[in-house]
Amino acid sequence: MPNREPVRSLSWALQRALEQDLLGIQTAKDGDLPCRPREDECDVVLFGQFWTSKARGFSDAGARHHYEHDTVVVVGPAQDACVYVSTQLLYHVLHPNRRFFMDVAAQCMAPKADSAVYEGRDDAVTESVDIELASLLARLHAQVRRGEPQRAALVAKYLHRCAEHFEGPVRDVALGTIAAAGQLRH
Repeated sequence: MPNREPVRSLSWALQRALEQDLLGIQTAKDGDLPCRPREDECDVVLFGQFWTSKARGFSDAGARHHYEHDTVVVVGPAQDACVYVSTQLLYHVLHPNRRFFMDVAAQCMAPKADSAVYEGRDDAVTESVDIELASLLARLHAQVRRGEPQRAALVAKYLHRCAEHFEGPVRDVALGTIAAAGQLRH
């Protein structure tokens, strides 16, 4: 039995997301009535992923067997997201966080039972790092790959030294907490 029918899975998921699963959006001309999202307002990703029946929310029967299925992720204009496996809505994430988008990029979504890990905004520090640092690192990575791939090890060594600057204060705080706890006992 073939588990991959990408055209069918994609068209079904997109239609379902637009008609009922994604949140509607408010428009000035419609007042209080939310409008259904349009196809051109959504981001859609399709990839194959191996799933067990348990990961898809079914009983434990067949939990050991992994089958590749089409996985479709649709992000709507209200910034909510729906994850489909073949022609099944697996879960709807109202406020996807950084981990959600990292897993989409890695093409490896969490099982249905663990979908709560994707819900909720990240803290301000994580968002700042994601926006500022991730974009700079992506540009640096592309530049090294295109221009001087032989220097990748040198760049990695430099980045490790930079990371040590942040690890030092974390160690100092942890050691200070331990020392303070020891002083309280005396």
